[in-house]
Amino acid sequence: MNTPQSQSSLGNSQLDTTLGALRGGLPNAAGIAGENIAGWIKALQGNAPLADIAAELQNLHQVLRSGTADATTLAQSLGTLGKLTTKAAASATPDAQDKLRELGEVLSTAAGQLRG
Repeated sequence: MNTPQSQSSLGNSQLDTTLGALRGGLPNAAGIAGENIAGWIKALQGNAPLADIAAELQNLHQVLRSGTADATTLAQSLGTLGKLTTKAAASATPDAQDKLRELGEVLSTAAGQLRG
């Protein structure tokens, strides 16, 4: 049974995995991107306050799976996710706030790198 405690632990574990991959740069993250994004989409399903993040993740996932992703499209999506994630940190549980802020910053930085 998923209790709030187990969901929080799962969320923090997923945050740690995502941050670890992105800290190594986009080439490092590319190998696990699809699986990681799909995991986040599933985790956020039914969470109305985070629906914008889930929708943007779905968009990013579809672009990556299409094989037609270009730097501009990826940068736009990552930038949007960075902003939304940073905003979501304000209402997150205390144990996740710092990690969400960092994730938002890392996503925004990645978007900037793609923009050149």
